[in-house]
Amino acid sequence: MPADFAAALAAVERMKREGVVTEYAIGGAMALVFWTEPVATFDLDVFVLLPGETMLLVSLDPLYRWAIANGYAAEGEHIVIEGIPVQFIPSHSTLADEAIEEASTLEYDGAPVRVIRPEHLIALYLEPSARTAKRLQRVAALLEESAVDREHLDSILRRYNLTLP
Repeated sequence: MPADFAAALAAVERMKREGVVTEYAIGGAMALVFWTEPVATFDLDVFVLLPGETMLLVSLDPLYRWAIANGYAAEGEHIVIEGIPVQFIPSHSTLADEAIEEASTLEYDGAPVRVIRPEHLIALYLEPSARTAKRLQRVAALLEESAVDREHLDSILRRYNLTLP
């Protein structure tokens, strides 16, 4: 089956409507498609808030049960939805919570999709656990090629004690 990005996004939106996830937002390299020049990637990163979960105890079991019930296979840490490997990333910090909650609702192929805003993408890339050379290149691209709200970015960086390279 050929990969169908729009159908995969629609399935993620359906997960939200069905209460499998409380909220979601596209992050990682695929989010760059909406804000700047796309970069090569093989999967779709979906940051999620899960019902009744805390950062101390997280179970992805409801997502995998939903996937099985809808005919989607699990492959490693991915669920293959409409030919697209999707990695569900439970919110790991207050910054990630904020990034998901404040995501922009955009349109892809006529359907709504929630995407982490460039200011929060930059901040997530600058977290110590995520700060790699590849992600710093993405920060530079976002700063150069997208409509970053610098005042909002500076506020986020101050609140989470992060610095630009």
